[in-house]
Amino acid sequence: MTKVLVVHEWDDTQKDTVTKFFNQLVDMAKGKKLPKGFKLEKIQVDDANKTAVCEWEVPSVQDLANVAGQMGITWKVKLLAPSVKYEHKLL
Repeated sequence: MTKVLVVHEWDDTQKDTVTKFFNQLVDMAKGKKLPKGFKLEKIQVDDANKTAVCEWEVPSVQDLANVAGQMGITWKVKLLAPSVKYEHKLL
């Protein structure tokens, strides 16, 4: 499994479409209707900057890219699979 961050950026004309997309994505995650092996961990939305970050656990970045390609996304999306250099953990 691979941790992937997906950064979404949109303009004002796409706001309604993006909102609908994220609502559907949340419904799919809650209803356990995501593709097998896909886990949506978190969605963070910054409306003021027209940006969202989704945290996924997926079989591979390519698998996520393939599924995303079928979702009708018309705004800018960047897939990142960063490695952790530091993480603060509470004891």
